[in-house]
Amino acid sequence: MNQENSQRTSNSVLVLGGGIAGIKASYDLAEAGRQVYLLEKKPALGGFLPLLDRQFPTNDCNICYLSPDADKAGGARTVQTMPLTKLVSLEGQAGDFKAQVFTSPRYINVDRCNACGACLAACPQGAISFTPGLDTNSPTCLRYPQATPQAFAIDMSKCDRCGECIKVCVPEAIDLDQKEVEQTLEVGSVVLASGGELWDPAPMDEWYGHGRFPDVLTSLEFEQLMSSAGPTGGKFQRPSDGRHPKRIGWIQCAGSRTTKEGGNPYCSSICCMISMKEAIWAKEHFEHELEATVFFMDMRPMGKDYELYYQRAKSELGVNFVRCRPHTVDHNEETGDLRMTYVDDHGTLGEVDLDMVVLGVGFCAASDATEQAAALGIELDPYRFAKAEDFAPVSTSRPGVYACGMALGPQDIPGSLTQASAAGCLASSDLVAPRAMRREEDLPREKDFSKQEPRIGVFFVDWGRVVQEVVESQKVQDAASKMDGVVHVENLELSYGQDGLATLEKAIATHDINRVVVAGYSPRTHGRIFAEAIRKAGLNRAYLEMANIREQDALVHRGDQAAATNKAITLVRTAVAGVRHAKPTPSLSLPFNPDALVVGGGVAGMSAALGLAGQGGKVYLVERSRELGGLASELARTLDGRPLAPELAEMIARVKDNPNIEILTDTLVVDHKGQVGAFVTGVQTGPGMFYRQINHGVTILATGARRYEPSEYLYGQDSRIMTQLEMEKLLASGKAGESLGTVVMIQCVGSRNETNPTCGRICCRSAVKNALWIKEQNPEAQVFVLYRDMRMPFDSEDQYRKARELGVLFVRYSPEEPPQVGKDGETLEVIFKDHILDRRLSVEPSALVLSTPQIAADEDTEELCEIFRLQQGPGGFLLEDHPKVRPIDTPAPGVFAAGSVLCPASLAEARTQGLAAAGRALTLVSQKSLVLDTPVAKVNGDRCAACLICVRTCPYGIPYINADGYSEIDPAQCLGCGVCAAECPAQAIQLPGYEDDRMLSRTEALLEGVM
Repeated sequence: MNQENSQRTSNSVLVLGGGIAGIKASYDLAEAGRQVYLLEKKPALGGFLPLLDRQFPTNDCNICYLSPDADKAGGARTVQTMPLTKLVSLEGQAGDFKAQVFTSPRYINVDRCNACGACLAACPQGAISFTPGLDTNSPTCLRYPQATPQAFAIDMSKCDRCGECIKVCVPEAIDLDQKEVEQTLEVGSVVLASGGELWDPAPMDEWYGHGRFPDVLTSLEFEQLMSSAGPTGGKFQRPSDGRHPKRIGWIQCAGSRTTKEGGNPYCSSICCMISMKEAIWAKEHFEHELEATVFFMDMRPMGKDYELYYQRAKSELGVNFVRCRPHTVDHNEETGDLRMTYVDDHGTLGEVDLDMVVLGVGFCAASDATEQAAALGIELDPYRFAKAEDFAPVSTSRPGVYACGMALGPQDIPGSLTQASAAGCLASSDLVAPRAMRREEDLPREKDFSKQEPRIGVFFVDWGRVVQEVVESQKVQDAASKMDGVVHVENLELSYGQDGLATLEKAIATHDINRVVVAGYSPRTHGRIFAEAIRKAGLNRAYLEMANIREQDALVHRGDQAAATNKAITLVRTAVAGVRHAKPTPSLSLPFNPDALVVGGGVAGMSAALGLAGQGGKVYLVERSRELGGLASELARTLDGRPLAPELAEMIARVKDNPNIEILTDTLVVDHKGQVGAFVTGVQTGPGMFYRQINHGVTILATGARRYEPSEYLYGQDSRIMTQLEMEKLLASGKAGESLGTVVMIQCVGSRNETNPTCGRICCRSAVKNALWIKEQNPEAQVFVLYRDMRMPFDSEDQYRKARELGVLFVRYSPEEPPQVGKDGETLEVIFKDHILDRRLSVEPSALVLSTPQIAADEDTEELCEIFRLQQGPGGFLLEDHPKVRPIDTPAPGVFAAGSVLCPASLAEARTQGLAAAGRALTLVSQKSLVLDTPVAKVNGDRCAACLICVRTCPYGIPYINADGYSEIDPAQCLGCGVCAAECPAQAIQLPGYEDDRMLSRTEALLEGVM
């Protein structure tokens, strides 16, 4: 990150891995003006995600949102995808690497192959294959229907060159004489996003029966079984006999958190959420008929708002959760069902008969991780994932090589995307200045359709087959083809690449389409993609309407296909009616201010500031207190025992020494206006509250959270009762010593309750850290940790295990019977129930430690939301734009968030999110100019009465009365909220896209057949 300019010779980045992390890193880098080589060792991009039919909490993969921009810009492709390619060696240093790569032959010309499947049908050996389901013996050469590239591949180990495939291939795409290709790429940095692999249950088939019993599936196999693109076409039936299962059990920690040979000792972190999602999904198919049970040791839903999902699954959706230790799965010969034996939390042996068993298998490092690490020259951790540290969470041991996603360990989707943006930010710091981004004038000239009748094209998109499971798509398409003005109807296959969008552009030209309706996706998540696609075809972006038949229809009317189909027709008809009256919206190009404002001087804020300043940008770092560091300055050590102060001090010194960062401590943000590229933020500094305005183009909010001040368990009434942070300070002082003879820690104090239903996320790790430190200072100390679920993700499980080995006693309690704390004179007493002994125990501790969460700084966050016009989520934390695909972005363009302002975050997470926010900001800053094509309010001066209603009602204070005596709205400032248009009594203000004729047309179409 601190490379000298003389060492930077390249604007290119090598991204290893075509899963979601690799694609996201490529997307951000391309948006920031970088050339990307995206290598994928498999024949197609995607990783696990396309094989997972649904994602929590959305029911769609949102794949095309992450598509890398493959347009030509500056004479070169910004992302060059290279499937079937692996890295052989990496020579040089950061800023000037030479990467030797090896591409295996596909034996099919990708440019010619149209994936028609004729070769697959003709191949007698099965060398050419498409297997979306459970047939693991057949080669998966086209892994899923929307693979990128959309082409088959040939497994030459099964091919005898009979030539039958060549005879039937009309495009002449098959070339059995293709050779491997070896080449050297000159790059400045490398992003490792190689992903992981599912744990193979074979070593433990004696216990779980996978491979012996066909009705024992892994979580991925179950996803495929439920998928409409799977082996049963979406019919829910078990593999052994085709019977509809009515009792399904999910076994958690299959292959994880175990010291048995063949398993992994760490926690795979995301398996609990996958199983919950699948159980809910299965119940949606059968409503209350299905008995869905999750057998678990600890439930670890640790992402933002995941605890709420867990509680909803239990209380509202009817999923059963049984705390136990699953032992063996056998086959009941009499009934043909499965029988699982387990030991419950009271130590009693139990049995249950099930129709199917789903193994919540964990994740492992890629099988070639060691080979790949050797080629990169980086170190691996004991589990063969890339080794990283808390203050360098996406940096590897070799400068210039960064890692993200499952290359670092098991990750959920938001975590993978956040790490990818962070890795992209650091990878950019090793490169020369980016190339100039594509400007509006580089696009094809917009065609004038003002004198033409509407020629509307309706395009249906349905990634993951979510809509097709509920809606009769062909019936909707037939109805659309008969609507007034519609000249073309087509299914649009979207994937990670741009093939589907290229098809859209081609159809526009072929059929002389001048209006476009896209049916299937939400305009909030995918509107920009399709707007850009039609713009590249010569249409104004305003000539697009989107009919959201996924969220507004398919996901709402699962149990009524007829109603869902009729509603889909209505939504498409409404969109067609609206686009028929569409009028072009002119684009406005404005200079982009490259300066950045970072609010918050904690680890997240300082990371963001350093990430941006390292690329040469000017950064204003605003901190309300007098010192930098935030909550991290109150911590003494990490979970693995390393001191924190030196690393934090080094970070603060780097911030203070960076000439591109202007630090404003003891400063408050008091107002904010403008829009992305041209923000103006007012701040007040010092006791005298000196006011100044800062001009900047992007904003990053990293204001953190606050500590929960407990009122429970006599806190504040006895000095021996303290929080984990206070215990950490006591241990750091070295004054605790043998005075800590008996210590009781109580988890979930102030969290996971009615007042604060969210999980504190880092409290369990804090308790284990301090328990180990107490044992270090006084090995004879007796430490009790009273918990509900110990949530120790990934390798923090090692410290949890170490604590147990050292004699720390972990005793679970239920929320119905929480611990009781009393005081008799100078004697403290903690009473709790031991679920193993099934009796109540009493302990007189020398210290009682309460594990309290970080909670949203209510007043501060509320004020922040008011100033920046943002929203708070259920727990009071800042609401991101999209929990899955935009975890760092906020709904306000150009405003990003990082750290505990989003949700409680560990140091590594805060550092990663800060860098990710900087990476996302760079995608805007590098554009140099801003093209505004969003609707902005327009005033008809002849109608305006200068009544000042628009001036008073605009939440952004933009309208004013000009010198000619009527209202004027600056298009560069207007955010298109439409409040002024709605309030204007003279109807002098119109918002493009919401004109009277267009809205009336939509309304009439919506009500057609109802009146």
